[in-house]
Amino acid sequence: MRRIGIDVGGTFTDVVLLDAGSGEVWSLKVPTTPHDPTQGAMHGLTTILERSGCAAGTIDFVGHGTTIATNMVIEGKGALTALVTTAGFRDILELRRGWRHDRADLYDLFFEAPRQLVPRRLRREITERVLYDGTVDGTVAAAEIDSCVAELKRDGVEAIAVCLINSPINGDNEREALRLIREQAGDAFVTGSIEVNPEIMEYERTCTTVVNATLGPRCGQYARRFTASAREAGLRGEVYFMQSNGGMASPEIVADRPVALLESGPAGGVTAAARLCERLGIANALTGDMGGTSFDVSLIRDGQPELRNTTMINTYTVRAPNIDIISIGAGGGSIAWIDEGGGVRIGPQSAGADPGPACYGRGGTRPTVTDCNLVLGHVDAENFLGGDFRLDAAAARRAIEEHLALPLGVSVEEAALAVRQIANALMAQAMRLATVERGYDPRDFIYIPYGGAGPVHAVDLARELEIPTVVLPPMPGLFSAFGMLVADMVQDLQASLVANADEADPERVEALFAELEADARARMGDRTEAITIERRADCCYLGQGETIQIAFPAGEIGPGTMAALADAFVAEHRRRWNFDLTGRPVRVVNLRLRATAKIGEFAAGKATPRQGETLEPIGRGRIFEAGKWTEMPRYRRSDLRQGDELSGPLIVEEISTRISLRAGETLRVGKDATIIVTVGHA
Repeated sequence: MRRIGIDVGGTFTDVVLLDAGSGEVWSLKVPTTPHDPTQGAMHGLTTILERSGCAAGTIDFVGHGTTIATNMVIEGKGALTALVTTAGFRDILELRRGWRHDRADLYDLFFEAPRQLVPRRLRREITERVLYDGTVDGTVAAAEIDSCVAELKRDGVEAIAVCLINSPINGDNEREALRLIREQAGDAFVTGSIEVNPEIMEYERTCTTVVNATLGPRCGQYARRFTASAREAGLRGEVYFMQSNGGMASPEIVADRPVALLESGPAGGVTAAARLCERLGIANALTGDMGGTSFDVSLIRDGQPELRNTTMINTYTVRAPNIDIISIGAGGGSIAWIDEGGGVRIGPQSAGADPGPACYGRGGTRPTVTDCNLVLGHVDAENFLGGDFRLDAAAARRAIEEHLALPLGVSVEEAALAVRQIANALMAQAMRLATVERGYDPRDFIYIPYGGAGPVHAVDLARELEIPTVVLPPMPGLFSAFGMLVADMVQDLQASLVANADEADPERVEALFAELEADARARMGDRTEAITIERRADCCYLGQGETIQIAFPAGEIGPGTMAALADAFVAEHRRRWNFDLTGRPVRVVNLRLRATAKIGEFAAGKATPRQGETLEPIGRGRIFEAGKWTEMPRYRRSDLRQGDELSGPLIVEEISTRISLRAGETLRVGKDATIIVTVGHA
């Protein structure tokens, strides 16, 4: 079987082709085309087919991850969207949740309200009403819907979000409104909260539904256009898209629910890291993905990525299952600058793919982290991307000198080193947020770095956090694209319950789970016989505003099952918060079902025989640190074989990145072409 993984990032589009039969792997990076990401993705697809000599018709599978959804929300470039809601709830998007403690801007005296997801003039109220207990107090009037849709069409809306109050308890009115609107809306994208986020908490549900609508036309068009372009190029295999939850889904599903794409690219890398941990017997790992625009951190505990149901993007709350990823603006393309106080700052502005860092020679004049790493010897100008992409070291020096070194009164190397140290400090802080601030000791984890710039900073970060071991995966610069090859098909579905555990009707709970399972199997098509089902529930003490997700006890659901679920919640609440609310009922808020079908395949590629009996360096390299240049041997990663051991100082480089070790640090080559580094600490 031949499989292709594609990850469209902010700077580069990464492509990996795996031939499972022969064990051969091909990979490449091509520039992302922000004006039309389809062009960059298709350029990568056709190029890797040419290099591998494989015909498009022989490819069985294409897995695709993309940043298109995230970029649209951040840049405000989504579709012109309208909101249809219950009378009296027109302004819920402005009211938000001002009491929430997790608002980073809560005490910002200069806070500027985020751009409105839906202009007030495009929010329409209808007079239906469902009461808190599901009683229908007023039905949907067809004439009112017709008038509303006619007005919105005159306003030129491209998408319509429907979010009626209390629909998670009784969705009849919202389903009827959706049916009527779709009959009249023409080509407009129409989506409802019962299809996207059927749970209580009105602001979060409304915001999630509106974000889905905003993304719908563009993301749906992208999914269809890429799939059609691949078919025109001769591809006959299956095409899947990576979701934020780390699982693959068909183009049709993500076109209807594009909110699932918001962490698509980063989720691929974490999924690949989890598969690698499974193969190597690693229980706990900390992952760091450093690409062109950001540094993304995630935890793997007991072999599984940490998941969450809520994410904040550009101050908007989105409720959808996703891998828990902490992101900061410290990527290789992040611009270094001097603030009003004379301090060196990094990001959040990025040089992106166009023009890119100064060393790319595409017109960029501002210094970036990549430019500084090039000047310091951590990036090789001659062998970047295997020599296919020559870097302009002189341009990097000019940018650093003009914007950093001269204003600071230091040498170019010293200015570049300051930028690298600040980047390391920012990334180390993000890693502490994922571990120390959640009660975990980073020294109990191994560190898995990837992304084009991840290995370049990996050992520095491990030293800073006293992490004893770094595991460099195969193809780290294209690891997120590799994740598209190893991920399985996943569907996360939910249903609202809202009942005390000791009062919930077991038959109703079983019926709701049966409906969710039937829906999941329908979405997964002909793979239904291989589906694994996991049942979970969101629980809290009665009166609490936040829930904890608890695994549902196995077996047939009865009164004893609900009691066991409540006991499991109490134990987890005590572990997490160190207290109980004795005598307080346990509330079940949502039922969740995860359906997984095995489609991923892990392969690190076939090792070719090494020329010569012993491992020899391919040359010498120089690294600037601690105020001086240190010369050390350079090794080519493709020359390393399982069981090889080396001691620092040294450099190991490959087509997309390189890693350096100091004296006293060692590496050995392990299973699946991994490099295992034992880190030295001061």
